[in-house]
Amino acid sequence: MEENGNGTSRGGKKRRVQWVKYTSEESQLLREKLSSWDDLKFMEDFWNIVYDQRDFEQCRRLSDVWRLTAQGEQQPSIMRKFDISQTLVSRTLSGERWRPNLVQMYLNHAKLGRPLEGRKWILECTPKPTNPYPRALQVPDRISSYEDILEFLKQFPPVSEKSEALRSFGLTSAWAEEHKAELFFWLLGFLVGDAGKYYAEYAPGIRHYRKTQFTTIMSLTDSNFRVLRYAQLALESLGIQSHQVNSNRPIIRWNSISSNIITWIMQVCAGLLEGQRTSVNKLNMPWMKDCPVYLIVAFLQGLADSDGNVQIQGYYADIASVPNSKFYSELLDQLGTTPHAYPNEQPTQVRILLKHAVRLPLFNPVIRSYRYEQLIKHAIRRNLIPPPPSFFLAR
Repeated sequence: MEENGNGTSRGGKKRRVQWVKYTSEESQLLREKLSSWDDLKFMEDFWNIVYDQRDFEQCRRLSDVWRLTAQGEQQPSIMRKFDISQTLVSRTLSGERWRPNLVQMYLNHAKLGRPLEGRKWILECTPKPTNPYPRALQVPDRISSYEDILEFLKQFPPVSEKSEALRSFGLTSAWAEEHKAELFFWLLGFLVGDAGKYYAEYAPGIRHYRKTQFTTIMSLTDSNFRVLRYAQLALESLGIQSHQVNSNRPIIRWNSISSNIITWIMQVCAGLLEGQRTSVNKLNMPWMKDCPVYLIVAFLQGLADSDGNVQIQGYYADIASVPNSKFYSELLDQLGTTPHAYPNEQPTQVRILLKHAVRLPLFNPVIRSYRYEQLIKHAIRRNLIPPPPSFFLAR
């Protein structure tokens, strides 16, 4: 397979490699664990890691093989005792070309140590030969305050000045760093809204898998492209790369890499249980109501840029929602916008008057989507805001 300059194949996947032998330090750590492989308490320090009986049996076999070897038993005898090949005995001892998942997780834990109180480690990916010690972050397993999220965001470096998303909006890395919280809350709203998510359970044949992929299809318009560029920037602020996928249809297909962080956002920040969907299940985000206004607005903008609309006559703007109209109404009410859910019996949208939508604003002004442009156009027509100089020049 053809490779590019950074050691990855053209498709963006890292080239296939094999496990190397355990280092002397790794071997020493595993020897110390030999007598206690039944104790997997260290796994409690990781967020949402999957393992099963097969993983447990692999660890027990490693422990038994290492112990018998230390006692002087020869490989042929070990092969007969466990009914395994000499190759597997050799690999179990050396770690070369094969390492049990829980063994490598233990080595990761030994390197990372215990997380802070109330936090867990979240790994960028399952340890594999391409990345035996993946990037690890500390995350709360429940959100009690927006400050939990602000602390989480401190772990990410600034977005590179080379970012294509930054350049497309004429922004700088310093701007993205200053507005990192708003980017996150906008992304949270966009994910809750109409953004596509490829969940872990869609790949049932893959073990140890909890990563979710941002994967969205939108109609081919300049406005939608700007929305997705902004989503790209928000994802980049979390170290998650995304890109446009070629399509022969008149659509924009946009995918991110799979990430445990996206799973954490949906399950912990949005409060959805595994398998639940934003289209049919209610959010569990009581902490959102105690957020500062600017973060609530950023969240609502993410929703509106995904599922919002400006009424054609310009009297109101709305956010579509079947299961969460009450929650959105409560947030908008906190902002003094006197929202109304329609229809009364089974609401499918939450409306606010145009003057309130302009004041927030309900749509993100950096993106300047067609919805935002419609909002401004109606606001100028109804004398809710003064027209900018460019308005007169355009006429």
